[in-house]
Amino acid sequence: MNAPAPIKILTACAEKYALCCVSGEMEMQWAVDMLQNFAEQRGLVAELGQDKIQDVIAAAFIWARSLAAADEAEVEDLPSDYASQLVMQWELDDKRDRWKWTGELPPAPEVMPIEKPAYHTPQSTVDAFLFALSAGDPDRLAVWLRNHVDDAPAFARMLEAA
Repeated sequence: MNAPAPIKILTACAEKYALCCVSGEMEMQWAVDMLQNFAEQRGLVAELGQDKIQDVIAAAFIWARSLAAADEAEVEDLPSDYASQLVMQWELDDKRDRWKWTGELPPAPEVMPIEKPAYHTPQSTVDAFLFALSAGDPDRLAVWLRNHVDDAPAFARMLEAA
């Protein structure tokens, strides 16, 4: 496999550096100095001449600046209130926000029903019921059951099963 020619490497590096300079990531003077050093070290200046090296570097910067200018032109074509128009369109498309622009009443908030978890009599309460039952005192059992109304159906099922 053949290695790329030094002029191709110089061209690719010049384009990359030029893009970095146009975007503000790199100083132009530094980039040009590095490209010139590369051309000198690889013998391109001696082989092709300084004018050809400068033409390659300049072409890369012209190309990068034309790309940046095209990007700016696209941005300049947008109306000054583009962001607010975009937000308005998004809100009109969303049934929850449409009322802000149409004069409709806002939609009622969707409330998720809260499901009450099924009640289960704790084992400690079952044990206490069996203890009160084993005491053989109906009055004491009646008082105890009045304090445990939610558990009464479970106790009735227990007694029916027994």
